[in-house]
Amino acid sequence: MGVFDYFKRDTVTVSKVIELLGKGHSLFSLGKDIYSIPEIRTAVNFIAEKVATIPFYHIRADTSGKSSVINDRYQFVLNIRTNPMQSPFVFFTQLITRLLVANNCFAMPEWGDNGDLKWIYLLPFTCFQFDNGVDGKEYITFTGNGGTYTFPYEDILHFQRFPTERGGIKTQATGNYVKVVDAMQNQAVKDMENSGRLSAVLTTKVKLNSEHEKAKLKEFIETFKASENSTGLGMISGEYGITPLNIQSNALDTKLLNEITRSLYNYFGVSTEIINGNATEIQYEQFVDNTLKPIVKQIEQEFSYKLFSNTEIYHYNRIQAELVDLEVSNLSSKTMFFDKMLYHGV
Repeated sequence: MGVFDYFKRDTVTVSKVIELLGKGHSLFSLGKDIYSIPEIRTAVNFIAEKVATIPFYHIRADTSGKSSVINDRYQFVLNIRTNPMQSPFVFFTQLITRLLVANNCFAMPEWGDNGDLKWIYLLPFTCFQFDNGVDGKEYITFTGNGGTYTFPYEDILHFQRFPTERGGIKTQATGNYVKVVDAMQNQAVKDMENSGRLSAVLTTKVKLNSEHEKAKLKEFIETFKASENSTGLGMISGEYGITPLNIQSNALDTKLLNEITRSLYNYFGVSTEIINGNATEIQYEQFVDNTLKPIVKQIEQEFSYKLFSNTEIYHYNRIQAELVDLEVSNLSSKTMFFDKMLYHGV
């Protein structure tokens, strides 16, 4: 949307956006099953922050194909302050986090009185459906804690993972992995808490009921504590018997856990080597090409289509990412890049 379309649409006020922010569903309530697992949160946050470091610019090209950066309100929102509550880094980190955890992420631009872009807000909705209006336009309806909210789809920035004809898939394919990891981690915690609690069983030659057992155990403890045991020896009466116990918990299957963790990392598009900083150049190039660039391309296309009018698009206005820093992040790329710069005298 641009200045040419602005006066044809309802004004989106700050108060309306703030109201919506309080009526959606929390990311943590919807994605807590996977986002509460440290390994998944590490993968998601790693990718989100990588994308958030990529600068986006308002680019305008001329008929000869030469592009130039336009220093305007779009540039301010994308690189200085996205909305009163978020810097661009925080905004894009949250956007990608929602995208990876919930498979869908929505944002709403706010326009000033003169039709210029004022702010962009993330919306907290993940429950949605599409409808065709009587005017022939596509509408999207969000479901939140306060009811339903319907908007023209062209007014909403929509980012999708696993896209479908009617929006991105709303469920994750990590169910069994998550259950296995949860079960293994919970069992390890229980084993640690219970280990060493019971080291021996005290027996008596006389059959006792439960009440007398407690009394006899108390009597034994008091007698044993009172015995002279400074040499490391203690004495008990012949009526007692002690059976030592050596209860060993099952060892955590770290090999299986590591394999599942690697599978979860791969599901989100990253690897253990990438996160730990010991990936090969080929692995890093694949991460950039297969994980980061598709996300960046979707942001470029969605922003360009939803933030500019058709007339502005026809005049070569675009939102474009600067990927040079990513593309020269490995040694071979840096060598090639600087060789070309030196060759051209830069």
